[in-house]
Amino acid sequence: MIRNSKSQYLDVLQLFRGLAALMVVLHHSIGSLKYYHKIDFPFINYLGSIGKFGVDFFFVLSGFIITYSAFYKYKEPNSFSNYCKNRLIRIYVPYLPIGIFMLLIYTFLPAFSNSDRAISVLTSLTLLPDGNPALSVAWTLSFELCFYLLFSISFISKKGWNWFVIGWFVTIIIFNYSLFTTLQFLKSPFFRILFSTYNIEFILGFVLAQLVVLKMQVNRILLFLLLFIAFMFFFYCTFNHLKLFSFDVNLLFAFVAFLSIFIATSTVDVKINKTSVLMMVGNATYSIYLIHNPLQMILIRFFPKITSVVGVIAALIVVLILASVVGYGYYLLFEKKAIHIIKSKLIK
Repeated sequence: MIRNSKSQYLDVLQLFRGLAALMVVLHHSIGSLKYYHKIDFPFINYLGSIGKFGVDFFFVLSGFIITYSAFYKYKEPNSFSNYCKNRLIRIYVPYLPIGIFMLLIYTFLPAFSNSDRAISVLTSLTLLPDGNPALSVAWTLSFELCFYLLFSISFISKKGWNWFVIGWFVTIIIFNYSLFTTLQFLKSPFFRILFSTYNIEFILGFVLAQLVVLKMQVNRILLFLLLFIAFMFFFYCTFNHLKLFSFDVNLLFAFVAFLSIFIATSTVDVKINKTSVLMMVGNATYSIYLIHNPLQMILIRFFPKITSVVGVIAALIVVLILASVVGYGYYLLFEKKAIHIIKSKLIK
């Protein structure tokens, strides 16, 4: 069972974070290979198409970790203010250096981008919903920020937060799967994020944390069977391009994430060496996620012409290794050192 100590998570969750990050790296790298080298191999294309679902895993895991860690902190002194400071520092300190750097790059070297998307300075500097951030993957951070800020309600009233989640979920369903989808105010960037179906994944993580805290017992064989069925159905739907309704495959993979985390927290209790490669990648997940896209784009743009599957695989291996190494260095500088210094000055 999950260990009962403050902010103590199973090491396997760190491995999940690392694998989810590498999925996203593959997704963007294969996209760059298709753009710059015109590669067109069905299996590689399929691998790239499912890599994007690493984001859905992140969102479920974020909802779980925030909720689970808060369970031990509600009664601490200054819990509300410390929570807000911790979350804002955790998001912005690693993000701002690369976010500002990309904003400057696209401002003074617009040809550096391989797309014509308009960039919002406000979103790039604050992550507030206004348009596209210069760092393309930062759109997910606006969702993270939204959930973190809303979750702060639970420090004021846990019962109020529980009722809010129910109302929020119902509203998301209504605004995405009914005649109300055409309401004009839903076109606002703020409301698009607030009522996005991506928030269902954070809510799934929240529900999962409640089950773990309450020590909900579910038959292990049933859990593994459900996970196997969900995985097979996910691969069947993605491989055959099946679509039942908007966001259906994302929610299916979110359910895979839900079951995987539930199994890990209820059946696995393995201590993994912090110096192992997988643990180092897991710990540096956020930094890898932040820096990988401009890094892979530069690397693949200047690769010698790639025409074979072997060349594609070699390029992907090089990108994965360099993204992990550079990301770990970024993690040591901004997630470890800079965050520690700032927290020591701002948080009691």
